[in-house]
Amino acid sequence: MSEQKIQVKLADYKGVNVQKRPVTVTEQEVLAELERARSYASVTKDKEDGQAAMGDQIVIDFVGYIDDQPFEGGDGTEYPLVLGSNTFIPGFEEQLVGARVGDQVDVKVPFPTNYHAKEYAGRDAVFKVTVKSLRATITPELSDEVVAKISPCKTIEEFKGYVENEIRRFKEDQQLQEKENEVLTKIVEASELEIPEEMIRGRAQILKNSLEGQLRNGGNTLQDYMDYNNLSPEQLEEYLTHDAVNMLKGQAVLLEIARAEGMAYTEEELNEELFQMARGYQMTIGELQKMLGDEGVRMVGDDILHKKALDFIVAESVEV
Repeated sequence: MSEQKIQVKLADYKGVNVQKRPVTVTEQEVLAELERARSYASVTKDKEDGQAAMGDQIVIDFVGYIDDQPFEGGDGTEYPLVLGSNTFIPGFEEQLVGARVGDQVDVKVPFPTNYHAKEYAGRDAVFKVTVKSLRATITPELSDEVVAKISPCKTIEEFKGYVENEIRRFKEDQQLQEKENEVLTKIVEASELEIPEEMIRGRAQILKNSLEGQLRNGGNTLQDYMDYNNLSPEQLEEYLTHDAVNMLKGQAVLLEIARAEGMAYTEEELNEELFQMARGYQMTIGELQKMLGDEGVRMVGDDILHKKALDFIVAESVEV
């Protein structure tokens, strides 16, 4: 199927008013990032004679029980856990504060009512925990020496400037993305579009397949995803259809703008895009082109036009 089948009557797309979004970086933001950066130079050391505290790395064996019976997935051996990382059920890690190597601790916690495994949600559990080892994390004060280890800078002052610039760059990227979304959304909403139902169903299926692939790579299933997000199959289809419609509308409007402005892409631009994609997939360009087929390569070309059109309408927009 092709986006050319979507009927588009474009609204005015030049001079769209958008919200002005000034970018500022506060001293507090810089200091917070400097504090976080210190952790890169942290070292750990055994704490065999000490008591576990928040921030320590504790290695544990554990078995979980519900109604005095061990339950599936509730056990582990030699499990490394940083106290305060909120890796386990709320309340679990706090009960290990003060424990020493060799201690056996009964950790009593209720499963959250929205826990992804519904058979455990809201039920009380007891985890019998054995502390195998304990390591403390030592974070040094920020110094020129530390800065040189964790960054391309040589002094604290140079590092502060570097951090401020990185925060500003991140915010500017966010601001640009928000601006792009606002401009395109306004043009789409003001335009008239007719999208064949078959195209919507096809795009929704592509989105569903992509979601399933991502979940599978993480060791999960679509059912796991729906259970965790408390979604019915009907609700999932509704969300996928909504996303498919928005995606198709945005792409169709951008392609129509590209046509109206006489935009085109060069063979060099297409090859560069294919090269970047092939590198990401760890393929040759030839292998990628074979996988995509003629229609897939055409869609890559359309993506280039989408980007050119998006850059154009953002450049033409007016901040108010």
